[in-house]
Amino acid sequence: MKNWIIAALVAVIATGGALGALAATRDADRVFEVRVWQSADDPAQNYVSIREQGGDWRAAGTRPVTLTQATPNGRYRYGDLTVTLPARAGAPGQPALGTAESSGHWSISRVQDPIDDSETVVATLSTEAVIEKVWTGADIERPYAQIYCNDEGLHALVYWNKSIFGPLTPSELPLIRSVWAVWRVDGGEPVSHRWLLSMYSQATFAQYPSEFVSAILGKDTLIMRVVPSNGEDHTLTLDITGLADVLGNLPCYPR
Repeated sequence: MKNWIIAALVAVIATGGALGALAATRDADRVFEVRVWQSADDPAQNYVSIREQGGDWRAAGTRPVTLTQATPNGRYRYGDLTVTLPARAGAPGQPALGTAESSGHWSISRVQDPIDDSETVVATLSTEAVIEKVWTGADIERPYAQIYCNDEGLHALVYWNKSIFGPLTPSELPLIRSVWAVWRVDGGEPVSHRWLLSMYSQATFAQYPSEFVSAILGKDTLIMRVVPSNGEDHTLTLDITGLADVLGNLPCYPR
């Protein structure tokens, strides 16, 4: 048990310099997790894994810690370990991420899983952010957007409504369960990707959520168009200001 405690302290102290340098690159805090492993068969075998909160334990690898040194009074044994975490710097000029609970039409909510206690953190862009809707039934549909983190990573979706796409038969072929999406931010160049459909075709999910979120971060207006299988365009214009103020709450966003 004493070895386990010492190994944990060594891991935290040894990585302090690296973590401080990384944290200095952003105004928002970056949280790192340390896991200490000890062999059940041989307590002298200790290992340390480090990751950014919600990330992959393999990001920096699992490193053995050998407790071969002793303090002058002989009360503790310790080992030194230096870990370099992969840099995940934002794009040049990307705004610092804040942890406000709301900003603009964005708001943060959290959902706790009652089975495994895992947390999903959600940034929701409310329907009040809608500037314009161009599709059949625009007067009754209430679209919104979400960016969220769960134990599977980062996700980005636009909720349209079931009546836009109509029921589709589930298929193993991804192209059948997806639609073409074209989006444009602040008058920039249009970007086109296929977005995945939810089971009941009420929402579209970005296949590359990190790329999408980084593109809209710090921007003002998003124009999103999807083309369902019936060929009818649906275009949505959203006020997306304020995302940088709340996105720091999402631990899985790469920054």
